[in-house]
Amino acid sequence: MMKSKGFSVGQLILNILLIAFLAACIFPVLWMISSSLKSSQELFSSQIYLIPKQLTLEYYAEVFRDYNIGDWFANSVGTTIGISIFQILVSFMAAFALGYFRTRINSLVFYFLLITMVIPFQVTMIPNYILVSNMKLLNTWTAVILPNIANATTFFYLYQNVRSLPSAYYEVAHIEGAGSFWAMRNVTFGLCKGPMAAIAILTVIESWNIYFWPLLVLTKPESRTLTIGLKQFLDFEMGNRWGPFMATATLASLPMVVVYIFMQRHIINAFISSGIKG
Repeated sequence: MMKSKGFSVGQLILNILLIAFLAACIFPVLWMISSSLKSSQELFSSQIYLIPKQLTLEYYAEVFRDYNIGDWFANSVGTTIGISIFQILVSFMAAFALGYFRTRINSLVFYFLLITMVIPFQVTMIPNYILVSNMKLLNTWTAVILPNIANATTFFYLYQNVRSLPSAYYEVAHIEGAGSFWAMRNVTFGLCKGPMAAIAILTVIESWNIYFWPLLVLTKPESRTLTIGLKQFLDFEMGNRWGPFMATATLASLPMVVVYIFMQRHIINAFISSGIKG
């Protein structure tokens, strides 16, 4: 009886902690949405409440009327799709090459790629910027996409899945006279569709939220992404425009929230799979 009671108390404490953690995570999002729907008087009121007393869409109308939010959204979609497709394609081909072709330097190449995961972005930032500038690519989608094509984390996750495939599949393909490209396209790709879908979702979310690199290479107002466009509402001399800022932040968050709601099972599987396969 004492053990059962202690277990119940422990579960109660755990549930309380989880609820508190959930509230701490969700409250800023709810506050952002609420602030985007409040009037100017309510937004700067000293009272704290989530449900606006008077709903208004004036900030959303101002954003669409006075700012290039359509261009920002198109740029975010374009760069996100570009980074996601090329990053997964390059990582998958690298994972297949390292897992399919058995050579003496496989381990050396693998660990060399892993080392790049711990290199800070600040180390490669200036060389990448100089390279993109010399290529006359500033203020283009290519400037954002190109340095993000190679990603060691995406490669590591896909490699773990490719390496776990039984070699019998490849042996059968060899017996039938298939080449390496056929094996990659019809064997490896078919068996890794689930993991690739999972990592694709994580890549899309990460690419959509990327901030610092686009801030460096996208300087023209019409070339900015949504995350960079948010900076336009913060002006320490003229004053911060919190209403339009919250409205734009809500619009920028909405696509990824929808993606996460519908694909959360795949996202969780991506984290679990990358942790248990080795």
